[in-house]
Amino acid sequence: MMDDKLYKIMQLGIEERKLEFLEQESTIKMEKLKAEVEWEHLNVEKECMKFKVDFLHQRVQLRNGGVSQDDIDITLTMVND
Repeated sequence: MMDDKLYKIMQLGIEERKLEFLEQESTIKMEKLKAEVEWEHLNVEKECMKFKVDFLHQRVQLRNGGVSQDDIDITLTMVND
């Protein structure tokens, strides 16, 4: 009788520890997912910045190539529409 009670108490302790580990695992997985989302967000921002830099670089090249600022503005406005 006492062994059965002790066994059940130990089993309950084990189950509680399993639940604690599952909670920790869930917390870690959520933090990992948050970090991955932030990483992707930063990659998108980086690509946007690269696009802007390339765009501005092309404007400078056109300007240095003798194209008037008005022609650049008109052409790039049509492309962006």
